[in-house]
Amino acid sequence: MNEIITGIDIGTSKVCTIIGQCDKNGELRIIGIGMYPCNGMKKGVVVDIETTAFSIKKSIEQAERMANQKVTSVYIKIPGGLTEIYRNKGLVAVTRDDKEITNQDVERVLQAAKIMAIPSDKQIIELIPIEYIVDGYGEIKDPVGMAGIRLEVDAAIVTGSLTAVQNMEKCVKKAGYNMSGIIVEPLATAEAIMTKDEKELGAALIDIGAGITDIAVFKSGNLIYTGMIPVGGNHITNDLSIGLKISFEEAEIIKKKYGSVVKLENNDETVKIANIANHSSQDTKLNDIIDIIEARVSEILTMVYEEMKSSNVIDLVSTNIVITGGGIAFIKGSLDLAESILGKNVRLGLPDAIGVSTPVYSASVGIVKYVYANRKYLYKKQGEIPKEKDKKKNGVLLRIKEWFNDFWI
Repeated sequence: MNEIITGIDIGTSKVCTIIGQCDKNGELRIIGIGMYPCNGMKKGVVVDIETTAFSIKKSIEQAERMANQKVTSVYIKIPGGLTEIYRNKGLVAVTRDDKEITNQDVERVLQAAKIMAIPSDKQIIELIPIEYIVDGYGEIKDPVGMAGIRLEVDAAIVTGSLTAVQNMEKCVKKAGYNMSGIIVEPLATAEAIMTKDEKELGAALIDIGAGITDIAVFKSGNLIYTGMIPVGGNHITNDLSIGLKISFEEAEIIKKKYGSVVKLENNDETVKIANIANHSSQDTKLNDIIDIIEARVSEILTMVYEEMKSSNVIDLVSTNIVITGGGIAFIKGSLDLAESILGKNVRLGLPDAIGVSTPVYSASVGIVKYVYANRKYLYKKQGEIPKEKDKKKNGVLLRIKEWFNDFWI
């Protein structure tokens, strides 16, 4: 078994590509990594198809060279903030003479749960069973093999912006690749960086990227809330650019090199910066740089807290708030500041795979791991990734949750 799974994270500042391969023992290995700058996305949606498609192609080509594999089909993600979660139920009768519930019965009840009125500008992205109910007995995670007359499911239906999905799909196709499926970003990222206990007992995932901050809350193993605020790491860079009168590119370098929210004891420590206003260099106090960074990081975290509080989910977090993404993860002292503002235990979320153990790759690694973890629900032959030619033939086998048979959280 050596088929590959390719996941791409199309972000505001860059496109990250991860290629995973199932080895002969059925284990997943990361064999390809690619990253290329992207300026075609704003606040999680495509604003320039040509630019985004070019970045996708370049990022995948990097990963292909490293993996020595040719990619023809990819999985992408949609930010949680562009989705909405609904609850709905499905009900079917068990048809076998011996009344044993089969995978086909589970598939039928999940399809029944999808029958609901959704806005014309939305589409169903994900169907997540919360519990199965057999003849009135609930809290069943996997009903296959049980006996019963009536099978019900209580499910969470995740819908996403139809326009956002279609435009991302156009970018992928214009880059020369097929789209295998689309994954809800928090579900993917959580697969890479969160523990089962965190998702079961109650935890939040805060993915701070360049242009947006994605917020998700998990409880009892389920994704129960998604939200988004339109600020991220680029806003910190922009503040430095304006405050120090330097270019955006140099401000990004300054942020990465000196980024901190912890004031220095030596207030006189300086760094030489090129001033674009008068084409000269100037000595700038590091504490002045830290003041600018600290103000914006505090604002981002405060907005996260207010969003979670107004949505009545902050008190559902009983374990950790996991922060990931490249927005503030590299800024010294940001996690301690987050704990003081959010009032919860905070930890940094990192993928545990060799070569990608950085918050920048959390979403792209998560996509690959999510597809791998759920592969037996996606394909007719359990545990077997289909060949690329089969993917083309099967078309929207591809809508990743259409083939959910017996998924449990």
